[in-house]
Amino acid sequence: MLKDRASMDLIQSNGQPHYGRFSELPKTIDLDKYQYKTPYGEVLTGWRKKLKYKKFKFCSIQHEHYTIGLAIADIAWAGHGFVYIYDHLKNEVLEWNAVNFLARKTVLDEQPLYNQSVFSNSPFQIEIQHANGVRYVQVTKYGEIKLSARIFCASTEPLSMCSPTGINGWTYTQKLTTLACEGFFTNKAGQIIQFNDRTLASLDDTCGFLRPETAWFWLSCNFWDAEDRRIGLNLASGVNESYGNENCLWINGKLYTVSDVLFQMEEEGRWTIRSLDERLHLTVTTGWRRFENLNLRLVGSQFSQWQAKISGTIQQGEKELIFLNEYGLLEQHYAKW
Repeated sequence: MLKDRASMDLIQSNGQPHYGRFSELPKTIDLDKYQYKTPYGEVLTGWRKKLKYKKFKFCSIQHEHYTIGLAIADIAWAGHGFVYIYDHLKNEVLEWNAVNFLARKTVLDEQPLYNQSVFSNSPFQIEIQHANGVRYVQVTKYGEIKLSARIFCASTEPLSMCSPTGINGWTYTQKLTTLACEGFFTNKAGQIIQFNDRTLASLDDTCGFLRPETAWFWLSCNFWDAEDRRIGLNLASGVNESYGNENCLWINGKLYTVSDVLFQMEEEGRWTIRSLDERLHLTVTTGWRRFENLNLRLVGSQFSQWQAKISGTIQQGEKELIFLNEYGLLEQHYAKW
């Protein structure tokens, strides 16, 4: 299913995307080439087409007992930015988020190889740039740098895929985990904490014409195992299963595919995830939750992203990978947009 299409444009000359998993990132995503039709065959252009297009970037950094999450999203009728720094030992969080209606002061550049995005809502600004295999992330408050990270992507194989969405849309996603990270952040106590050679980062860039009403589950995790290997995991259900799935495991940067998975809440604060081929069995316990609930009748969103601890096993080839209370993220999202 991996397609070797180096330096391809995601959108073909016939106005439709390439579909499948790709061995390398597309060179460009040229939205002008794509012809969007309603379910009734009407071609949409201009602002009506733009309103259907959604895109977001998410970055998480795991440093010792700190989990950092930040995002910029452009969902056409609004721009959204958030950042949090969660301290697992003290069970406390430093958090900020804002919404810019009609996506004002929101620039999200979805090009895979070179891009520059920014979200501003005083007193904060989030900047995300990407060039030459390095992701640059910076968060400022009143112009003072609160987080600065350089994230190195070259040593890890990317998940890059595009799948049909609904009757007439598509979703492109590229994800990376277990990435080396340099820089620093300021914690809730005002201390400057430096990243080190055990810090791991994950990236999620997604765009497309998603279903107007959609929901998904997602889990992300990266850690050093007992054999000192970089282990990364990406599992999802509900968004990219129309042509394969986006489930994958990374071991020291090498990507392995994972079968379809089922997310089940067993009781409040405890979930199980198992794969269709029975090679993956995980238990997820959840803690602090980043929560949003917005209902504007025509549009709305309910978003939960939990700090999680993940235990269980994954069979990879002849070996068994063991998860022992590893830090991770569990997400449940409903959107009507």
